[in-house]
Amino acid sequence: MKTILLLILSTYCFCGYSQSTSRDTAWYVELKDSTILYSKKLSVRNSLLEGEYILLDNNKKILMSQVIRYRSRAGEFIRDRGPVEDYRFEKGGPNLFVYSRLYYYPDSTGYREGRNYFFRKNNNGEMLKMNYKNLMDAMADNPASVQTLKAARSRTELAIATGAISFITCIIGSYATFKGNSSSQNENMSTKINVSPALIVGGLMTLASVTIYLGAHKHVQKAINIYNQ
Repeated sequence: MKTILLLILSTYCFCGYSQSTSRDTAWYVELKDSTILYSKKLSVRNSLLEGEYILLDNNKKILMSQVIRYRSRAGEFIRDRGPVEDYRFEKGGPNLFVYSRLYYYPDSTGYREGRNYFFRKNNNGEMLKMNYKNLMDAMADNPASVQTLKAARSRTELAIATGAISFITCIIGSYATFKGNSSSQNENMSTKINVSPALIVGGLMTLASVTIYLGAHKHVQKAINIYNQ
């Protein structure tokens, strides 16, 4: 989501570190020369002088340029060519693998986290942004996955249409509610609030559009699962 560098040491140091570190830990770094270093503590750091690096057990620095894979508390990550360099492994295999990349975006309260999703075939293909066209091209050789993906798109389009109609309906309902209550208060000073049926219908349609959209997302997951069978 989504870089890792390796501080080149001597072969002797690499071998000694690998052998002396317990391999029952889940945290590790795999280097470009196929060396695997295990660690009880692993964190990604960045400095102006050294750039981005991995720190093992609070005392061993590894520059990101020599790393191809690592695992930490945040998940399992790989470095690969593509829209970005670092990707977190999400799911998949053996035919299609899904990855993500973390990004931040501003809102009224500051910054929030989001994720962009990517995929590649056979764990060594080109890393692609996850969208309908790319998935259709990748899974074209599996009719069941294609049909499921088409169903996902249909649901997405229905969710968007329902959401747009519900938005307009809510605006109409809100205006009718405000106008009706203003007239009632001017006539008899009543404090009772009457809600326009259009506002209620708009709210229900909004809920329906969200439900339909979540169903579309499940169909995408199902299409990937079918392709990986």
